[in-house]
Amino acid sequence: MTKPAMGRYLAWLALAVGLGAAALALGGAVAASTVDPAFEALVSRLAADGLPEAKVRRLFSRAEMAFSPKAMSDKLTALYMRKYGLRLVADIQTRLAALGWYPGPADGKLDRMTRWSIKAYQAAEGLPQLGTATETLLAELSASPKHAPADLAFPQFPKAEVHDIVLTPERLAEAREFYQRNRAALARARERFGVPEEYMVALLAVETRVGRYLGDEVAVVNLASLVAGEDVSRLPRAFAYEKPAPDRLAWIKAKATEKGEWAYGELRALLRYADAQGIDPLSIPGSIYGAIGICQFMPSNALKYAVDGNGDGKADLFDPDDAVASLGNILRAMGWREPMSEEAMRKVFYGYNHSQVYVNTIMDAARRLRDASGSGTTKP
Repeated sequence: MTKPAMGRYLAWLALAVGLGAAALALGGAVAASTVDPAFEALVSRLAADGLPEAKVRRLFSRAEMAFSPKAMSDKLTALYMRKYGLRLVADIQTRLAALGWYPGPADGKLDRMTRWSIKAYQAAEGLPQLGTATETLLAELSASPKHAPADLAFPQFPKAEVHDIVLTPERLAEAREFYQRNRAALARARERFGVPEEYMVALLAVETRVGRYLGDEVAVVNLASLVAGEDVSRLPRAFAYEKPAPDRLAWIKAKATEKGEWAYGELRALLRYADAQGIDPLSIPGSIYGAIGICQFMPSNALKYAVDGNGDGKADLFDPDDAVASLGNILRAMGWREPMSEEAMRKVFYGYNHSQVYVNTIMDAARRLRDASGSGTTKP
């Protein structure tokens, strides 16, 4: 982890510990009465599954443990858009097309062309170029119907899409710095698990900027919120614009249950991981869906694949030595064997994250890192 990232993590840890101490000082009776109502059933379920109820209740009584609808709303919206398309996106596409900013169909899918068109309009209006579909944007398109210039040239996107931001000179420089600073740990992981250094560093560059960005969320809060979000009445704004028909609403409820049950398993795993490592669950930052550490393991994978890389007796996914060893361990478990074809490598990375864009980016970043370092460890 870089010094700035370590500083942010330690600050996060200190804040969490301080808040936890303050909450405990209030006493058990007060704590028992301050569990967010959205989490009451979850606390009972965790206790029924064998977790110490007093300990769970103390955790859920702390001020940070407040329900947020964002994680489940974002997940359901993304799944719904993929299956049906979103009315809001389609309305924005229709408006952009009428103004000459968008050449595609109003299919409700926020694809590359739609994002490009939104950004082009926002740039012309002097707005932040976010590329997202919001009701505010739709209102702006109506209030300020700025037509595109007649000579507007629409881009031709390459078929092999990548996350361009990961491949910028600045981000690649971060990855090379991590590579140089952690050569010994990376070499140990390669010897132990067979995964070449450049591929591990490329994956970490995609996931967390090689430890510089560990997530803005508290993993345990988001996982608990996903579980509570099984009750879609707690997500009043998620589909307010969409107004789905009854059959689609039934689909949404079924997906919410499916994702909530998945999140429950991950929440239990996170609590077990935190207990095994002797750390406060609320000190663990993560992604919106609960992935943690430099390599962004889901907690169930942390239990299975996190290993001690530096011999201190812990498997700390926020420590570079442990993180790269754990990454090598899971990639080997997912099928990494030397020698490997590019097709086989891509299959392993797709198993890590089901996105071809993600895989494309790792392969491109690994090639650039290998070329820059002069390493000959792998020639896909």
